Amino acid sequence: MAEGSKNGMYSFDRFRLNAETLMLYRDDEEISLPPKVVKTLAVLVESGGSILSKDELIDRVWADSIVEESNLSQYLYILRKALGAKPDGGSYIETLRRRGYRFTGDVQKIETLPIPAPGTVEPSTATQGKGIERHGNVLRVVDWRAAQPAAAAQPVAASLPSGTNRRFLPLAVIAVAMLLLGIAVTAFVFNRVGVEQKAASRSEMSVVRLTNSAMPLGAAISDDGNYFVYYEPDGDVNRLYLQQVGQSGRLEIASSIDKVFYASTFSRDGRFVYVMTTDRSDGHAALYRIPTIGGPMTKLLDDVNGPVSFSPDGNEMAFMRSSKPDLYELIISDKDGRNERSVLQRRAPDQLGSCIAWSPDGSQIAFSEFGPHGGSTLKNQIFAADLSGYARPMSDESWDTVYRMQWTNDGSGLVFIGTRANEAYSTRRDQVYLLSYPDGKSHRITSDGNRHEPVSLGVTKDGAILAVTGNRSTQIWTMDADGDQTTAFQISKGVADGRAGLCPLPDGRIGYITRTGEDLNILVSNSDGSNPKQLATGSAIVEELRVDPNGRFFVFSSIVDGKSHLFRIDPDGGDLRQLTFGEGSEVDSTISPDGKNVVFGSYLGKVDPPRAALFRIPSEGGEPVQVSSTECATPSYSPDGSMISCIAAKSEAVIVSASDGSEIKRFQLPSNATTNFGTGWAPDGMGVALIVNEKEASNIWIYPIKGGRPHRLTNFTSGMIFRFAFAPQNSPLYVARGYPIQDAVLITNYF
Repeated sequence: MAEGSKNGMYSFDRFRLNAETLMLYRDDEEISLPPKVVKTLAVLVESGGSILSKDELIDRVWADSIVEESNLSQYLYILRKALGAKPDGGSYIETLRRRGYRFTGDVQKIETLPIPAPGTVEPSTATQGKGIERHGNVLRVVDWRAAQPAAAAQPVAASLPSGTNRRFLPLAVIAVAMLLLGIAVTAFVFNRVGVEQKAASRSEMSVVRLTNSAMPLGAAISDDGNYFVYYEPDGDVNRLYLQQVGQSGRLEIASSIDKVFYASTFSRDGRFVYVMTTDRSDGHAALYRIPTIGGPMTKLLDDVNGPVSFSPDGNEMAFMRSSKPDLYELIISDKDGRNERSVLQRRAPDQLGSCIAWSPDGSQIAFSEFGPHGGSTLKNQIFAADLSGYARPMSDESWDTVYRMQWTNDGSGLVFIGTRANEAYSTRRDQVYLLSYPDGKSHRITSDGNRHEPVSLGVTKDGAILAVTGNRSTQIWTMDADGDQTTAFQISKGVADGRAGLCPLPDGRIGYITRTGEDLNILVSNSDGSNPKQLATGSAIVEELRVDPNGRFFVFSSIVDGKSHLFRIDPDGGDLRQLTFGEGSEVDSTISPDGKNVVFGSYLGKVDPPRAALFRIPSEGGEPVQVSSTECATPSYSPDGSMISCIAAKSEAVIVSASDGSEIKRFQLPSNATTNFGTGWAPDGMGVALIVNEKEASNIWIYPIKGGRPHRLTNFTSGMIFRFAFAPQNSPLYVARGYPIQDAVLITNYF
């Protein structure tokens, strides 16, 4: 060990460290830390800039105790958070891969005055005569032995002025003692209040908005936290922007008409942005590299399922691929996309998630996997695989969804966007979580009621988190069926009306799904929104409401024993019954014009490869029969009942015969179309209707099924449409529309 300070006192920048008492101060204010954490810092500081291996550091901090490496990782993480960044932006504690750690601060040793021998008096003591220093409103007692060394060695009377009456010596001693005690107590109280206020300030999470009036998607942040990147759809054009943190201006670094940007990642050195794209024509996925300040897009790889993650040195990258329907692979390649090697494979029904994260020590890659995991119920779980492909769970917790993830800089935790098991329909959906490592305990960081964009996430080297919050307010409007927006007027006043189901009845009433707190319920109201009545479904979560064209019953989806099934209920709330009991996810449905049949999409998990298919059951209930061999979901009957539209992979619309299931037509939909609930139909049955999203607004478009150019039905210039439905008599048209609120934010102090 390098020679340390004789009294264990050190200073660096704004900090003072007492290695003997294990106390750390910033600007003369104590930083409250566990003693072992300060001991870890003291060992690093006293090493004089030498590199200490993990074993050496553990031996010196814990001496004869036996501890796990995770304790050291946690202590280093706490220290980095407490110290923050150096004035030059670097870290005080440097991690050197496979070598260890070292302290990089400019350390100065503090030498205090020696205690004089008995009977001696320091000349400076006689002239100083003070033991108190003022720092703002805080009085601090200095080292009394150094300031008044003679007082410790001689009677008090020896230091009194000549002529003092010795009868009053006891009173004088008491007075001096009381004065000193009062000063010490005052200083302690003021200092402690200041420390507690500082600690409270540090512990309060901060969320700072980075964008204004933008719709950021696929966002990422550079390692140094200075820049972030995101894309925005602008009609048929996708634009990729670079923006400096804390600044409102932005630079467009790329744009594309034929490709949709999906997720982005900065290279380790910050020189490039790696962007995943999908082709508008066929949905083909590819990875491109773009200079950070703008320049040509260079294609690197095909069939990349999600954002890439770089090795600590930035020379390699990892990503997920599923080029075959039943095969999922974790791939590592050079940063230029060369020399691919498959590290991990899974086959259906097990599936690998599209987002991964390479650990800061380079030893493992975190990912999610969807599968039974030893049980009968399919679930998502988070794993870590070493570079040989050996994987183990990082936690025993299960999740409804796991999206983009990234390690903290010290490797003590994994930040990700996800949804806990059984919370997919709650306001806790798509939140930012921290999974501590290696104990595997998760902690939800965000709790403001907003959802978070699944592939927008980044963690800086200082621990700040970039995320994109999203929320939307939706009300129901009615307008003429020809799409004239001047006839539109609002008929509901909720904040989440109609998004999960919107169904006009022949008698003029309207049924729709609305959210109240954590519950999703069915309401039936008059055509002007008055007199709403809630139907008792027996479930707090209902979705995808459909109505019999004759107005006799609704069909909706709800969850039973963790699986989605179809139910029916009369508009007055009577005759509630379950219709489906399958093993698949039975959510989206459509009712034949005569009301006799219900067609729904379900997942065929027992076939190879697994796929989605359409099934038909009688509306009174019965055994399901497969309608078509075409792989598609989210069906919708045509007005005359002769055809069914559905959505296939890669945003293709498929029209099949309702009688024999044969395929009639297939065509590509625009990438900015809303297809999660399928397509609707034009009232005359000559085309399918769907929502197309533009930069400032979304509108309903009609796509003819017998040829011809698509045409816009509505002409809104602002706001977003989330659902629509034509009344049975073709007028009016009902739309659930509103305004999304979406911003890139920077989250700090989340511990």
